[in-house]
Amino acid sequence: MGKNILETGRASGVPQFETDNINGYISYSVAPVPETVPARYTRPGYEVVWQPIFAFTMNADEGRFPDRRVQSVDLQLSSKINRTHEEAQAFVEQTIVQFQKGRWQRYFNPVWDTLLTGRSSLLNEKGEIASDQYNIDPAYKIPPEDWPIVVSKGPLWRWVGDGVLASLKVNDYGNSDRGVDYRMNLEFHLLDVKLKRDAENEARDLRQGDAKGWNITARPEREKKERAELNKRLEFNAIQRGDSVATRP
Repeated sequence: MGKNILETGRASGVPQFETDNINGYISYSVAPVPETVPARYTRPGYEVVWQPIFAFTMNADEGRFPDRRVQSVDLQLSSKINRTHEEAQAFVEQTIVQFQKGRWQRYFNPVWDTLLTGRSSLLNEKGEIASDQYNIDPAYKIPPEDWPIVVSKGPLWRWVGDGVLASLKVNDYGNSDRGVDYRMNLEFHLLDVKLKRDAENEARDLRQGDAKGWNITARPEREKKERAELNKRLEFNAIQRGDSVATRP
């Protein structure tokens, strides 16, 4: 992360990457990755190992950074470990443990998120397992009976450390010929770059929407206010059921 993508590719030991360059947006990818080859995040204090992986992709935006620094990395899990819900949950949990042991901190977006602990971090205002699980308490161990419901809604665990945002995304698309059908991705992003790009994309979408006569410029502020009010209700409910709101970093 943050180093020249060409030099990173040469030093990786990968015999040959599939490369792409679309208007300066550069990607290096390799798939399938041999099952014996782990992916390692090696920053001191933030080490994470993922294995087996199916695909590895790293990206750079030459238009934004002429030094072609790697600004995001995406790891896709090999589907061969996803034979049962129990195996998939065990793999997710051992991934979470690695982040918990390191210097990573639970990611918090002060505009949208609230730091609910325990099972409350999975629930909506009605006390049901929510469909927008973007800030799950990584210290909470999901009961096996809840796991199939949780993963059907696409949960996301996020951490931040040393200027990097790490995201673990899990999806179960239902039964297939080989059993359960999971997709898991572990992504790393330079946080400042991602936040700036997201803000630019939002501003562009608003301009385009207003140009089409949709008059949506005021929508983000309204949604932020509504989210803040919802978070207060979620925090109240969490405390009522015995959970808490973690201290904001």
